[in-house]
Amino acid sequence: MVVKKPSNNTTVIYHLPEGFKGCINIYFNQPNEKELEIKDDTLLFIVPEHGNILTSSPSKFIIDLGWHKEKAFYIDKEDKIVNEINIMDFSGGVHTSNGNPLSERMSRTFDPNQEHCY
Repeated sequence: MVVKKPSNNTTVIYHLPEGFKGCINIYFNQPNEKELEIKDDTLLFIVPEHGNILTSSPSKFIIDLGWHKEKAFYIDKEDKIVNEINIMDFSGGVHTSNGNPLSERMSRTFDPNQEHCY
């Protein structure tokens, strides 16, 4: 297992609770939270029921990926993959910041009836 810097060879993978519909929000620059890690060319986001992920990493970590692959899966309560989500059914992510590093976030919808997260 090798931890390395972001590159466009990285695949971003989302593990969502089975049946999850809605927005996920990745909040950056959060004190005392874990840094994002790329292991074996994979950046894994384990999405909690409420959809909010906190990290001490800056958004530049993901921005530096440039064009990259994305995959998403529904996960059961034992953390086993139930099925793959066709990520092409959902619009891409949105980056928002009001100048305060603690409010900086990236959002992505996993709801076919919702084009964007606000």
